[in-house]
Amino acid sequence: MPAVIANYSFSFNGQVFGGAGSPYQIQSVDGLEALPDIRSQDDNRGYADGMFSGRDFLSGREITIQFLCLASTGATAQVNFNTIQRALLPQQSGTTPLYFLMSNADTEQVVYARVRGLRATVDPNYTYGYIVAQVTFFCPDPNVYASNIQTATLAYTPPTGRVYDRTYNVTYGGGSVIISTTINNAGWATTYPNIAISGPITNPTVGNTTEGAALNFLGTYSSSDVLNVDLYNKLITLNGNPARNTLLSGTWFSAQPGNNQFYLTGTGTLAGTTQAVVTWQSAYI
Repeated sequence: MPAVIANYSFSFNGQVFGGAGSPYQIQSVDGLEALPDIRSQDDNRGYADGMFSGRDFLSGREITIQFLCLASTGATAQVNFNTIQRALLPQQSGTTPLYFLMSNADTEQVVYARVRGLRATVDPNYTYGYIVAQVTFFCPDPNVYASNIQTATLAYTPPTGRVYDRTYNVTYGGGSVIISTTINNAGWATTYPNIAISGPITNPTVGNTTEGAALNFLGTYSSSDVLNVDLYNKLITLNGNPARNTLLSGTWFSAQPGNNQFYLTGTGTLAGTTQAVVTWQSAYI
C-alpha cells in the first residue's frame, strides 16, 4: 500500500499527486464527498397516477479531479505532465486502488477505480508552465473504504486432556464444532469480507449470526485445501479454481456497520489447521 504523503493528496498506480510541494496541485474534487447515482426500480402504475415504489440501489461512483500541473526542481511542467499521464492510463478490466487523505481529522481511505478520462487545457498558461488538467475515475464499487485491511481468524483449537499410551482403532469426533469471532465494520456502509477456509473439515458452513444468513458447502477438505469465498463478487474457488458447484445452499451475507458475529462450523475430524481467515475493510458512502 503506497503512503499518501500529505493532506489533500491522492495516490494512484504509484503516482502521488496533491499535497504541499507537489507539482500536481489539487484544485477541486467532484463526486467523492457525494452519494453516487441511485438505480431505482420504480415503475409506472399504467393507466393511473403515480408510480409503484421499487427498491433503490447505488450505482457506480464517478470522481473528477481537477489539478494544476507545475514545474518542479529539474523538470518543466510539460515533463511533469508526461509523467503523470503514464500513471493515468485506461485499463480494459479490473480496478486500481486510489488512495487519498483529506485532512488531519481523517484517516487514509481508498476507492477502487479505473481511469475514464484525462484532459488538459492548451492555452498560453500551458506554454508558461501552468497546465490545468482534469482526470475522471470510475468506481464500479461505490463504497469508500478504510485503507487498512483487517484480518480475523476463526481457528479450531483441539481439545486438551489426559494422554493415554494405548491406541484404539476408533476415531472419535465427527460432530459439529462451531468457531466464531467478531467482525467490526467501523464504517456506516455495508462491507463484504473475503473468507478463506482451510481443512481438514467436511461440509463446512460459514455465516453471520447478526444477519441470520449462512452458506453451506459440500465436500471434504484437507489441510492443504483452501476454499475461498468472495462475498462481494459472489465467487467461490477451491485452490484457485472455480468451485461454485461446492455450494449446497444458503444466503449470501455481508458485514453490517458495527459488530458482526461470523462463524465456521463443519463435521469430520478437525485439526489444528482447521480455520477460516476473514479479511475486510470498513466501508463508507
